Amino acid sequence: MKFRKDFIITPVLNDEISEKHANWLELLFDLIFVAAVSQVALNLSEDYSLINFLTLIPLFFAIWWAWTGQTYFLDRFGTDDILSRIIIMAQILIVAAMVLNVSHASTTTGIGFIISYVLLRLILVLEYRGVGRELPESKPITDRYSIGFFIAACIWLFSIAVPYPYNFIVWIFALIADLLTPIAAGELHIKFPPHPAHLPERFGLFIIIVIGEAIVSIVDTMAEMHLTLLTSCIGIIGLILSFTLWWGYFEEANGAEKRVREKGKVIAKYQLWIYSHFPLMLGILGVAVGIKQIIHSPTAPINSWLLCISLVVSLISLNLIFISSINWKNCIDRIILNYRTPHYFIIILVFLTGFLGFFINSYIILFIITLLSVINAIISLREPPERICKL
Repeated sequence: MKFRKDFIITPVLNDEISEKHANWLELLFDLIFVAAVSQVALNLSEDYSLINFLTLIPLFFAIWWAWTGQTYFLDRFGTDDILSRIIIMAQILIVAAMVLNVSHASTTTGIGFIISYVLLRLILVLEYRGVGRELPESKPITDRYSIGFFIAACIWLFSIAVPYPYNFIVWIFALIADLLTPIAAGELHIKFPPHPAHLPERFGLFIIIVIGEAIVSIVDTMAEMHLTLLTSCIGIIGLILSFTLWWGYFEEANGAEKRVREKGKVIAKYQLWIYSHFPLMLGILGVAVGIKQIIHSPTAPINSWLLCISLVVSLISLNLIFISSINWKNCIDRIILNYRTPHYFIIILVFLTGFLGFFINSYIILFIITLLSVINAIISLREPPERICKL
C-alpha cells in the first residue's frame, strides 16, 4: 500500500515561504482552546473575588502557553500534511481532556489537567525533534526548544507528587522553565524568524474568538435574567464595552498587522508583542465575567472594582502591543509620548473609577467605563505620526 504523497512533507524555513495563512484545522485547534478559556471564566464566575482571580492566573497562563507553543511551531515549521493533521487532532483530544479538568485544576484533584498539559508539551517536544532530523539547519533552535520544553514537562509531572497547596510553587518553577526556553533563544529568533503574516493572523483570530466568547456569555446572562428596560440597557452597554476591546486591538494597536523583520532589537519587540497578548486575554476574560456579575449583583462593590482592574489590564496591554510596532530609532523628542498621552489618561480614569464602586451603583460604574472606552476608541481615530515612527 502506498501512502499519498502529502502524507509527510519536509518542512521548510519561513524565508522560503512568501504566503502563509491559517488553515481550517488550526482554526479548530483555536476553538477547543477557547473552550478551556471558557471553563476558567466559569470558575471565576462562581467566585468573583481578587483571591480567586489571582489563583486562576497560573492556570490561565498554562492554557494560553500551551496554545502559544503549538502555534509558534506551526508558524515556523508547519507543513499541513496528513501526519501533521493527525498529530493536531490528537492534541485536540488532549485539550478536550484539559477542558474537562480545568474546573478542578486549582484544587487537590488537578492531576488530570497537569497530565493533559504534560502530554501536549511532550508532543511538541517530539515535533521539534522530528523537524530537527528532517531539517538539519534548524537544529540549533529545535534542540533548544525540545530540551527546554522537556525539562518543563518533567517539572510539571513532578508537581503531581507534591502535596496541595505546595504544588503551586512547583507550577511556578515549571512555568519559568517554559518561559525561559524561548526567551533564552536570543539571536536564534532572528536566524529562524516567525512568518510576518501568519503569526499575527493566528493571534488575531484567537483574540476574535475570545472576544466573541465574552459577547456570547453576556448575551446568555441577559437571557437568564428577567428582561427589563434596565437590564436590557446594561447588557447593551456591556456589549459596547466588548466592541471597544475589539476596536482597540485591530484598529488602535494594529495587533494583527504584519510584523516586520528588523535587525537589532527586533527580538525584544517580538517578545513584547507576543507576551502582551496574555494580559490582554486575561483582561478580556475579567471584563466579560465582571459584566455578568454586575448584571446579577449590581450592589456588590468588588464586582465593579475587579471589572475596572480587568479593563485597565486590557488597555495597558493594547498600549504595549502598539509600542511593539514602533521603530524607536526613528522616534524623536516626545512625539509618541504626546500622541499616546490621551490613552494613558483614559487608563488612569478607568482605574480611579473602580474605587467609586464603593459609593455608587455598579450600573453607573459600567456606564462610566464604557463611555471612557468609547472615547478611547474615538481618540484612536487620530492620524498617527507615521512619517516619524514607521514600522
